[in-house]
Amino acid sequence: MDIGLNVEFDGKKNIVMEGDIIKEYPIGGMACEYARLRPTEIKPLIMENTYFNDADLVGNGGHALMSLYEACLAKFGVVTAVMILTDFSSFMADFNRANAEELKGLLDPLNEDRDTSQIKSFILEDTGFEEFGISTIGQTMLTAYAAYADCYVAFKHSFNMLASGEEYEEDQVMAFWGLYASNTDFQHIDFHIMFFDDAFHSIYTIKSSMSLILFEAAHAMDAQTKFVKCKNCGNYFVPVGRSDSVYCGYPAPQDETKECRDVGANATRAKKMKNDVLTQEYRRLYMRLKMAVKRHPDSKDAQERLQELTEGMKIRRKQKEEGSLSTDAILEWIASFDNKLNES
Repeated sequence: MDIGLNVEFDGKKNIVMEGDIIKEYPIGGMACEYARLRPTEIKPLIMENTYFNDADLVGNGGHALMSLYEACLAKFGVVTAVMILTDFSSFMADFNRANAEELKGLLDPLNEDRDTSQIKSFILEDTGFEEFGISTIGQTMLTAYAAYADCYVAFKHSFNMLASGEEYEEDQVMAFWGLYASNTDFQHIDFHIMFFDDAFHSIYTIKSSMSLILFEAAHAMDAQTKFVKCKNCGNYFVPVGRSDSVYCGYPAPQDETKECRDVGANATRAKKMKNDVLTQEYRRLYMRLKMAVKRHPDSKDAQERLQELTEGMKIRRKQKEEGSLSTDAILEWIASFDNKLNES
């Protein structure tokens, strides 16, 4: 197989085949997994690469890439690891094959704004290099990283257009559609028919980040795939089984040993319980003050305290809806209000 993401697509699902790894994804699921990537997390893996200071790009560049792939596989999973390997390999091969003039044409655009671009400044920071180049395998990988960043931004923007359901400018939508018409050169996808397990299989090799979203978007639109934003981690996923799922099956940001669907469900229950307690505590205090006003209709103090409670609660509920105040903070306020009444 060529370098790329090898996928069997049967019209209903995707099966990724990478070495000993065989993993099934719903249509749209591969793109969802790749879209979870935070590209800044790649840099430490480059810096820790065994071949970082090696100057033999021809002899050891491939070994360095496989080392990066294995680190990405352990951290990000198979789809993301293969796509990083694929794009990095492509860029590093271009650098390696280029003559002096061609190489200058590849490096100059990357170096022109390296001091003003936040992304490029981040990539070079604390690396020992002040510019992009190919003097060592490490510098070459950082240079590929800078080129890759633009590719991933394009992928993520296209993915968001597909998954979010939000309206985008017509020129952006038409530019994306053009990749299926006048600009098909951006589709780096090979097709093979293979025979194994006593059957023929349609195998696609996806060879760039943009090709992945083009492959997934076309099939997702045909299948009317439903993309859901996980209520726990905020990433998109494709529900499998229950179509009303609101939590994904990926590691939860609170605890990577647990999945969002487990953590999220527990968090929802805990939140509901807290909200129930909040309602109960407020109603208890409200009724206490309401009864005090009825018993002592001439008491300005009781009326003022009731008004302070109701208006204070309105303000805090609004802050809670806006996300600037937690349920726990409101419960603490109610408790302190209660304590002041008991002391008076």
